[in-house]
Amino acid sequence: MGTRRGNGEGHIQKNKNNTYTAKFMLGYKDDGKKNIISVTRTTKAEVLEEMRRIKIEHENNPDLNRSITLSEFADIWYRDYKGQVEESTYSGYQYTLKKIKDGLGDMLLNDIKPIHINRFIQNLVMIYSTSYIRKIRAMLIQICDYADDNGMIIKNPARHSMRFKKLSENTLFKKDAFTEDEIELLQNQLPDNLLGNSIMLQLGSGLRVQELLALKKSDISADGSNIIVNKAIKIVDGTAKLGPPKSKKSNRVIPIPIDYRKYAIFIRENGANPFIWTLSSLNPLCSVSTYRKKFKKALQKISEVRVLTPHCCRHTYITRLQANGVPMETISRLAGHSNVDTTDGYLHTSQATLEEAVSKLNCNKQSSEVKE
Repeated sequence: MGTRRGNGEGHIQKNKNNTYTAKFMLGYKDDGKKNIISVTRTTKAEVLEEMRRIKIEHENNPDLNRSITLSEFADIWYRDYKGQVEESTYSGYQYTLKKIKDGLGDMLLNDIKPIHINRFIQNLVMIYSTSYIRKIRAMLIQICDYADDNGMIIKNPARHSMRFKKLSENTLFKKDAFTEDEIELLQNQLPDNLLGNSIMLQLGSGLRVQELLALKKSDISADGSNIIVNKAIKIVDGTAKLGPPKSKKSNRVIPIPIDYRKYAIFIRENGANPFIWTLSSLNPLCSVSTYRKKFKKALQKISEVRVLTPHCCRHTYITRLQANGVPMETISRLAGHSNVDTTDGYLHTSQATLEEAVSKLNCNKQSSEVKE
């Protein structure tokens, strides 16, 4: 019975005549097909030694090691990666892949060093969000890992590039949470329509935009006290499709605070069919980008409120729960996060909350009540 080796190092099997044969991939041919090498020797040790010799010769001989650009190999990685992630996720990779190819695609795969990746990322810091740049670096690591596994490069330059946390202080697009004053302004000045009530409901429920847009009237209880989340919008090749929530724990029932139930009742009674946010008969699902544009226009009409993203309503929800003493494990369950570490990344603790926390160290109640 054959044995498969790790890290793309091939397959070794024992033959009927007691010899050993190894088959392993050594880069790609000029037509883009995999270059499969077969080696047969008397013993397994001899097979392994011959494999090592061939790989070393391949790496040291430029005539054997065909030059390929990052762009060319990235397309091969993208093709082979299909089926390993959800359809919507795979489709969404196209934009990130294009950004990598625009910045580094013309370079030969073997010529790329960590310094090139560092410079590429630094040029993105003032343009894109922290999370998006991390996605770019993560994709570069996956592409180069695949190249390493298949003998195209000796080591992964992306893994040795600068971690983004060292650069994130310069980004203009940090995630944020609305302040209590901003929430009051939104409550008083947002229009009493589907959009205005949806925004307020996001603040009181932590719903992801993709979850909000997938809601049907039957998902909201008649009294607005609960919302069932069991589906979400997925964007595939620019088209909105219905799919499962982000993770298993995203399937949940969200209890709605009493003060926010009127918003849930409004969208239940005034929303469309089959989905509350149905805008067209051609595709009953509203796209995330359409909602974001409407959200932005609504906030631009309210002075003294920052024009944040719809996802910042979710940041606000989690931050307010934490500020009011709700345990992290409970917040994580309400938000539908896979783990508490993810929830922790959503917290935006205010200075007032920090001052209140340290005031508990005061020696007596009177000193705790002293105001600066």
